[in-house]
Amino acid sequence: MMIKLFLQNRNFRSLLMFSTFSGIGQGMFSIFMMWALHAIYQNTIYTGIAGFMFGAPLIMSFLVGPLVDRWNKAKVLRVVEFIKFCVVTLVLIAYMFLYIGPWFFFLAIFIFSIATMFGNPAFTALLPRVVDSEDLVRANVAMNIAGIAGGLGLGLTLMAMSAGELEFTQFYSVNSALLFFSTLFALFVQYKEPIEVVAKESKTALKAYISELGEGFSFIKKEAMLFLTIAVVSLSFFGNIAHVNFPMLIEVRLGDASSYMLLSFLALTGSIIGSYICRVTESKYKLWMILAASLIFAGMTRIIFINILEDNFRRATLMYLMYTGLGAVIGIFYQIIVQKLPPKDLISRVYTVSRSMSAIAAAIGALVGGIMGRLLYIDTVFFIQGGTYIIIGVLLCFSAHIRNLPKVSDIGKCEDEPTI
Repeated sequence: MMIKLFLQNRNFRSLLMFSTFSGIGQGMFSIFMMWALHAIYQNTIYTGIAGFMFGAPLIMSFLVGPLVDRWNKAKVLRVVEFIKFCVVTLVLIAYMFLYIGPWFFFLAIFIFSIATMFGNPAFTALLPRVVDSEDLVRANVAMNIAGIAGGLGLGLTLMAMSAGELEFTQFYSVNSALLFFSTLFALFVQYKEPIEVVAKESKTALKAYISELGEGFSFIKKEAMLFLTIAVVSLSFFGNIAHVNFPMLIEVRLGDASSYMLLSFLALTGSIIGSYICRVTESKYKLWMILAASLIFAGMTRIIFINILEDNFRRATLMYLMYTGLGAVIGIFYQIIVQKLPPKDLISRVYTVSRSMSAIAAAIGALVGGIMGRLLYIDTVFFIQGGTYIIIGVLLCFSAHIRNLPKVSDIGKCEDEPTI
């Protein structure tokens, strides 16, 4: 079915290739900016600030939702990818020819994140417009699987490159090339906004904008959607506390950059496990069972990973793959909920409101994580993260609204769905 969708839908093909190059390029940027700051300055405060800069612009995501809902999504993707390509290329040139301080890294991260603030909701809103509703799970899973071969191959190549002396020029050259290709494939996506959307834009004033903004917040407050969003926001907070300390953890426990590169790219490619779990479980189990189990087991695998990392790296890598896969399950199903529940002209607003709340939590988590990395034994930070995931998963089981969530295929079939 995925192959048929790929062959018959030109826009889906272009979006799939765009998503592959953009996803790997964006992940690579976040990995190496964090590692560069750590390698150069050896200070978790700087990695904490970097994590904050990645998340801070996204706090205002809710403001761009109504705009993206009105604009042509394909054009937004083209502009956003070109900006991201320019940012990475400038970092490459500056690193080669100039002495750059941490402020330059922070500024590059900030601009890159602002572009992402517009790009992510545009992509999330565009996908349901180019594929049918019944193909959304397959399409989202395909987007994850598409990055597997490229991400794994690239990760292994870069790991080999980092085995000797760490040279960031090579990494940023590859990063720039990836974002160039994502920009190229964004040009191939052809989509025109419906006439009523374009007409609506021409008549929109500030009052209408505020009203549309409120619609996104109102939808988020609906029963199960509210509980799920709170869970996702909590994951962002504790996940980022751990994320900004990941370079230090690897250096303390393993002592080399190649292991960091391998694990970081496995985080991009480990979603193949999550994609497989999504395909197997979507028609068999209710959403609350899938989400709660994924959270509990993600927390458990995180704790096991920390316990065996130094003694058995191979098994620790398997645990890390499982952890990233379970995280992908949560992300995929939450995104599908956001894509299937709201009316199509409301998707960007719902997504950006949720994204803003997660970004606030992630930005605060990055700063808290930077401080915790200086005050606590590094393993403790990750034990806290794993334990919190387990607690959140258990709490979801006690929510009546969450337990009433139907199977994925049944979401959004009735306009007056009582549980969402």
